[in-house]
Amino acid sequence: MLARDGDIAMAYPSFDAAVAASHAALVAMANADPEPSLALWSRSAEAVLANPLGPSKRGFAMIEPEVRRVAAMFAGAAGPLDFEEISRIVTPDLGCLTGVERMQARHVGRDGIVQSGLRVTTLFKREDDGWRLVLRHADRVVA
Repeated sequence: MLARDGDIAMAYPSFDAAVAASHAALVAMANADPEPSLALWSRSAEAVLANPLGPSKRGFAMIEPEVRRVAAMFAGAAGPLDFEEISRIVTPDLGCLTGVERMQARHVGRDGIVQSGLRVTTLFKREDDGWRLVLRHADRVVA
């Protein structure tokens, strides 16, 4: 769970805790709640979000509105996140995770449930207050 000090979200104490929080944040996104995802992100200008729904966003000032826009596209998760881990590389200050995310969700303005599959690479960095997300790259799984 994310620690909070007033209105400032504090980062996670370990790579594993940050990864678990990122998976929970994806379910929150499918429920139209961007806050858990936003809490994960580094506030650095070097952070990058590259999702399949538009051009890459660099820096938290550009990432925040994109995360809010994407969350607003969803109308509710229809099941848990299924994450197939492909690779995990962790050093004392960086952690990289690659895998495939599968989830079912309802989309605003659409009938029924949509199944999604994304191939993702996430990079977390240990910052002064703990582990933060500095890169999320995702593309649609076609096979």
